[in-house]
Amino acid sequence: MTSSIVRRSLLFAAVSILLLGHRLAFSQEAVVKGPIVNVRSGPGTSFEIVGRVKKGDRFPIVKAKKNWIQINIDEETLEEIKLDKEADEPAHGDRETWIFRKLIEIVGIPPDFEERQIDFQNWALDEVPVTFIEFKSDWQIWVRLPPEKYASRAKVRQIARRIAQEYKNQTGFIGREIVVKVLKGNRVYATASE
Repeated sequence: MTSSIVRRSLLFAAVSILLLGHRLAFSQEAVVKGPIVNVRSGPGTSFEIVGRVKKGDRFPIVKAKKNWIQINIDEETLEEIKLDKEADEPAHGDRETWIFRKLIEIVGIPPDFEERQIDFQNWALDEVPVTFIEFKSDWQIWVRLPPEKYASRAKVRQIARRIAQEYKNQTGFIGREIVVKVLKGNRVYATASE
């Protein structure tokens, strides 16, 4: 029990030191890449188009669902870009606004990212469990597993993919693909990404 607490304290300190130096932006934004891009009421082309945005427009990201990103468009901006011209229709402050992932560039990191990364680290220590975890960057994680987890490379890749998925889920980091490298000794044994 004591070694687990000491291990967590050391990992917490290492993660905190690594994260201090490179945090400039504290929220993720979607920057529109296409000349004119449809904004929809849900995450898919079957949802109604509620407006259009242009190249260079920036919006805070709310969440991601597969290839779709929910963006936060304030009511005034939504009224300006709205397509339906019916004057009778009241403004919908809670209307969802989604944009296709490939039509935007994601910049920045989610709010509370450091805390979320530490929560993820604790999950990995408890649930996988990993014996070592190091964040090489916001998108690259190196881990070591207990000896019994190295049954086959396929099984280790499956564990690494699960770690990458959970990292995205817990931290909200969607800026790029997450790469997990599983070390065996000092060498990379398996790699997976999500």
